[in-house]
Amino acid sequence: MKILASDFDNTIYYLDNPEKNKKNVEAIRKFVSYGNIFCIITGRNYTDLKQLLNKNKIPYSYLVCEDGAKIFNNMDYCIDTTYLEKQDIEKIEELLKEEKCDYYLDDGYNKTEYLDDCVKVVVNCTDEKEKDRIVELIKGKLDVHIYASRFHVNIIHKSVNKQHALQTLMNLEQLDYSLLHVIGDNDNDYEMLKEYPGGVIKSHHKILNELKKTEYDSLSDYIEELMK
Repeated sequence: MKILASDFDNTIYYLDNPEKNKKNVEAIRKFVSYGNIFCIITGRNYTDLKQLLNKNKIPYSYLVCEDGAKIFNNMDYCIDTTYLEKQDIEKIEELLKEEKCDYYLDDGYNKTEYLDDCVKVVVNCTDEKEKDRIVELIKGKLDVHIYASRFHVNIIHKSVNKQHALQTLMNLEQLDYSLLHVIGDNDNDYEMLKEYPGGVIKSHHKILNELKKTEYDSLSDYIEELMK
């Protein structure tokens, strides 16, 4: 048996490449059918992710959402949550309002107005220079985990990242670390790729070059290698 934790966007799922999506899903189904464990680990929230999983009929054993702030088992029961600290959210909101940023609070499922339920603050932004400016602004004022994705700037608890989430999952479910492999493409995959064996998608964030991981054209290619 093997355990594979895979990033979602531009690793499993592509907005503009249905053929690659189809091959990846077929490979995942084969991997799971042989008794292996497949974990999806993503910055998306649960509701958004589940819609795409249902639409594309993608099987999974575990879901790690919000970069690790929410972890779900194969029954979709949440087994771990890390909330943003209330005082940090208040300061973040103050800074974002001063900058007239378009943002919302996310409770792991949907937008929320309640600070006590918030696991992530999401800033809507597509301009690369503006994203960098927001990241530096928040990073210089608060001790939180912040990074830019394709359409957003994401702000989560300082302890949350994909490597820490996988450690939490493996310990809670008493899984064997020696079976774990990972794959991803973006900078928020850095910590888990540094810690665990795995590969990177050929088209990836430049920071992952530091890790000198084997590159793969697709997730399906990596799964095929794992199953040999």
